[in-house]
Amino acid sequence: MDMLQDYLPLFLNLYTTYYTPYEPYIRPFMRYVYYAQSYAYKYLFPTLWPLYRLTRTVFSWLSDAPDIATIVVLVILAYISLKVLDILRRQVIYWISVTLKLLLWAGVALIGFYVYQRGVEQSLEDLGWVLAYFAALENEGERLGQSKGKAKMAQARKAEREAPRGRTRGGGWY
Repeated sequence: MDMLQDYLPLFLNLYTTYYTPYEPYIRPFMRYVYYAQSYAYKYLFPTLWPLYRLTRTVFSWLSDAPDIATIVVLVILAYISLKVLDILRRQVIYWISVTLKLLLWAGVALIGFYVYQRGVEQSLEDLGWVLAYFAALENEGERLGQSKGKAKMAQARKAEREAPRGRTRGGGWY
């Protein structure tokens, strides 16, 4: 860094003096700079000038009407925040799907290890026992659901019989 600070004034002197002993070495570089400038003025400037004028007029119009500028900034911030939230949502969905796939393949590996340890016949017997257990749970749930449903229907009929008939004060629309 010290070397750069030492040579920076020399570079400035080299840049500001037109005729230097280093001119033959700098001339190809300067020719490239001049070609780039001529290209920019010839092709880019006519294309970018209308865009520059448009942005300049829009910014001057926005500076004259700060309420509109506030609305524009609010819309831009809302758009950016929605994009960020979309990225976060996709990341969460990705990690949930990766976790579920990992759990699925871990379950397949555990079932394979279980079958390997117990043997095929014993594993099928255990599977039959598990399926019978779930079938019994389903039957018990249906029985309990039907009994609770009958009790609720009886309660509803009783409430309907005990409800007063005709117009009551404050009951319904007039």
